[in-house]
Amino acid sequence: MARSPITPDRKTVRTSVMLPEVAHLRVQALADANHVSAAWVIRTAVQRFLDEHQGQLELPLRLSSREGSDLNE
Repeated sequence: MARSPITPDRKTVRTSVMLPEVAHLRVQALADANHVSAAWVIRTAVQRFLDEHQGQLELPLRLSSREGSDLNE
C-alpha cells in the first residue's frame, strides 16, 4: 500500500469537490487497482500539483470556459 500524503501530526480539513463522471471513474479505478481510497488518490494528486507549482500565483492550466465557470461563484 502506498504511503499517505498526510502525516498523522498534520491538521486536515474536510472539503468536497464535484468531478465529471469520467474523472470519478478513473480515480476510483486507480484507487481500486492500488488498494487505496479514492480520497488518497485525490489528496496525493493535489499535494503533488501544489509541490510542483510552489510559489506560483498563476494557474499553469488552460481552462475552458465551462471548466473555469465555478471560479466566479
